[in-house]
Amino acid sequence: MLKPVVGTAALVMVLVTVLGAVGTGSGERERVEDARAQAGEVPGIPAVLLDAYRRAARGLEQRHPGCTGMSWAVLAGIGREESDHAAGHTIAPDGDTDPPVVGPRLDGTGAGGNRTAHTDSDKGRWDGDTEYDAAVGVTQLLPAWWAGHGVDGDGDGEADPHNVYDATASTAAELCTGHPLATVDFTHEEQLADALSRYNPWDTYVENVLANIAEYEEFDTAADGGHAVSGSGGEKGRTAAEWALEQVGKPYVWGGTGPEGFDCSGLVMKAWQAAGVRIPRVTTDQVDAGETVALDSLVPGDLLFYDTGSGPAPSHVTIYAGDGTMVNAARSGTDIRVEPVEGPYYSARFMSATRPG
Repeated sequence: MLKPVVGTAALVMVLVTVLGAVGTGSGERERVEDARAQAGEVPGIPAVLLDAYRRAARGLEQRHPGCTGMSWAVLAGIGREESDHAAGHTIAPDGDTDPPVVGPRLDGTGAGGNRTAHTDSDKGRWDGDTEYDAAVGVTQLLPAWWAGHGVDGDGDGEADPHNVYDATASTAAELCTGHPLATVDFTHEEQLADALSRYNPWDTYVENVLANIAEYEEFDTAADGGHAVSGSGGEKGRTAAEWALEQVGKPYVWGGTGPEGFDCSGLVMKAWQAAGVRIPRVTTDQVDAGETVALDSLVPGDLLFYDTGSGPAPSHVTIYAGDGTMVNAARSGTDIRVEPVEGPYYSARFMSATRPG
C-alpha cells in the first residue's frame, strides 16, 4: 500500500505488478545467466537486480570504510518495500529499467500519503515533471538527492536512478552517510534500525523493511543447507564441526547455549563439548584454549576469532567447517548459517585462529 512519507530519501512505494527481468539478444541472455550464477536466485527478485543488490553491498565499505556489515538482504528489504523490486518494469542486463520507476507526484495533495509539496529540482530530468518532484528508481530517492549524492554503481560515468546498479549503490551510500559520522555497523540490530529510520522516519516502514530483511536472511540460511564437513583434520575437530552444522537454521540467542538457540561462543563451546572437549564459555577465554594456527592451515573444528567492536577483543568467534566455510552465529535477528571465511566483513576483522584439544 502507499504509505505516509516524511523523510528526504525513500518517499513512496509504487503499486505495480511483478514482472521478471528479460533480455532479447544472446549477449543479454549471457549477462543475465552470469548474474544468476554470481548471485544465485531469490524468488521475486529479478536476477540482474539481485546482482545489483549484492554488488552494492560489497562495494559500500570500499567507498565508506566507516560503514560495515552491509548485506544484500538490507538493500533488498528496502527495494521490496519501495517498488516491489521494480515490479511491472523490465530490467535490462546492464541494469536499466524500462519504463523508469517513478513514484507519485509529490505536489502536497496527499499522493503516497505525503502532504509536503516538493517543487521541481531537476527540470524534469529524472521524473519527467517540470513542476513537482517524484521519487525515482527501484529504491525511490528524490531527484534533489541524486544531484549531489548519486553513486555511479556500474562505472559508466553517470549516476542514473533508473539504473539498478546506480540506484542500489546510492541507497547503500545514503544508509551510511545519513549517519552524522558515516559510521554504521549494519550487523548491529539497533544501528540498522536507526539507519532505516533516517532513510524514512516512519515506524511502520522500518518494521516492514526489517521483516523483509529477516526473510531474505532466511533465504541465505536455506541456501546453506546441504553443507558437509570437508577436508582433513582430527576426529574430534570433525565431530565438532559436524555438530555445529547440525545447528544451522537455529536462531541466534544472546547468551544461548542451546538447544533451541545459541550465541557465537555458546555454539562453539557446545560443538567441542559434543566432541568430548571442554573449552571456556566466553570468546576472550576461548581464544587461549588451544594451539594457534594459520589461516592457510585450517582444518574442520578450528575456531576463528574476530574483533567486531561489540565488546573486548576478540568479540566474535566462528567454527571452521572445511572448504573455506565457517559456521557462524552472527547476531540477534539472524539464524546460524554457513558462510565463506573470506567474506569481506569478517576478513577485515580477523584476529587469529585456534585449534582446541
